Amino acid sequence: MDEKTISLAEQIKGEILYSVPLSGYTSFAVGGPVDYLVFPADPEDLQKTLKWCRKEKVHYFFLGNGTNLLVRDGGVRGMAISLSRGFQGVSELERGEENGHLQAGAGETLGKLLEFACEKGLTGMEWAAGIPGSVGGALFMNAGAFRSEMKDHLQSLQLMDPEGALIEKGKEDLQFSYRAVELKKGWAILGGKFSLRFGNTRAIRSKMDEFLQKRMAKQPLHLPSAGSVFKNPSRVAVGKLIEEVGLKGTRLRDAQISEKHANFIVNLGRARARDILTLAEWAKDKVFQEKGVKLELEIQVIGEEE
Repeated sequence: MDEKTISLAEQIKGEILYSVPLSGYTSFAVGGPVDYLVFPADPEDLQKTLKWCRKEKVHYFFLGNGTNLLVRDGGVRGMAISLSRGFQGVSELERGEENGHLQAGAGETLGKLLEFACEKGLTGMEWAAGIPGSVGGALFMNAGAFRSEMKDHLQSLQLMDPEGALIEKGKEDLQFSYRAVELKKGWAILGGKFSLRFGNTRAIRSKMDEFLQKRMAKQPLHLPSAGSVFKNPSRVAVGKLIEEVGLKGTRLRDAQISEKHANFIVNLGRARARDILTLAEWAKDKVFQEKGVKLELEIQVIGEEE
């Protein structure tokens, strides 16, 4: 740990790791090291971390559960900030006549939010059963499935700007699109408030199980991946297109276009980021050549070549 980092370590209560491989923090289980990985313990820690980054001119990004992220083999210069330790928890807010309201921290898992909603008899988010990401990551990507998205249930976001100011924005003040929410560079999602309808706990549990079974039947959840590689163009499924051009099951060393779902690339054991990206490029090029459809990555790709 260098002198600059020691100075930050003395200011915050959270943990700092130095030159840590991000393969251990992403669902692909690939990726080179990041210079600094910081786990702020609370908003004050985060404010101090952002101030330090400004002072030392260190680039930073926010790391969720890494379930939609591909880190190149050369790693990332700068700092990854994880809110997975100091920004957890789900709580119930006021109850209306027809709706209940929940608050969830960005570092909490989406699964915990769903379980809490089920326990409280609140329905509407069962479609997200089995999505492995954090609440913050799901909001940042406007995660969705089965014709539903995170924005459908959101009331407001709790945010922090790069200067450390705490800001709450209502859904009406936010711009959501397919797999994205528009935020200024360097802003952090600290949590979200959700509005869900009252329902029957047993029926909610049954619906969650039904969606989970659908996901398990169609997706290779037993192997490391980052979910859907490409966004679905309107009115057509990418997996079907990739299968129709004959690339389903194609393997490059330990990276493979899944035999179960062609819009997934899986790590069979020792895949490298470069192999995963090469397969994605093959699929993108061949689908365009044979189908005339331009595919757009859904996964986030960061870092440097080895």
